Amino acid sequence: MHKIHLILAPLAVLAFASSLAAQELSRTKTFEGPNVSATQTTTVNRETGTATRDRDVTNLNTGSAASSSALRQRTDTGSTVSVTQTGPQGRTRSLEGERVRTENGSTFSGTATGRGGQTYGLSDSRSRDGQGNSQASQRVTDSDGNTLAARDRATTRSNGQVNTTVSRSRAEGVSRPPRVRRPRG
Repeated sequence: MHKIHLILAPLAVLAFASSLAAQELSRTKTFEGPNVSATQTTTVNRETGTATRDRDVTNLNTGSAASSSALRQRTDTGSTVSVTQTGPQGRTRSLEGERVRTENGSTFSGTATGRGGQTYGLSDSRSRDGQGNSQASQRVTDSDGNTLAARDRATTRSNGQVNTTVSRSRAEGVSRPPRVRRPRG
């Protein structure tokens, strides 16, 4: 009789733990400083493959506030990402796109809208072979498809030596191109 109870107790714990793992996990961080108050809430649902992050920041001296909201959704081939940021003056910028896993890396394709309403195309590719060689490239294009900024990196390993080559280009008249950030996911 006692042996049956000893077997059932661990099974009950496992069943309870697996039901908890399927639930959403949420974490909130707050910061209170002399000039700024900030809150960030991150929620992850492993079952649906969804992750969200919401941030709110308030300048305690002026009362101006900024916020951002991000959503990442797992897909069969990678993930989609959507980010919206609103600045203290109420102007909004956003980014949407999809990351696709490939046999030896990933690609990203998306669009970004600046605070002034301008639209940009974003692309990114990364690959790695089994020998430690890798490459990455990013492109930012305007709404007409013209390349505003590009960055290419290649890393090769041979005979114990590592060689990295990076090239950057920027369209004439573009003083600071929009940032290409690799979305996580």
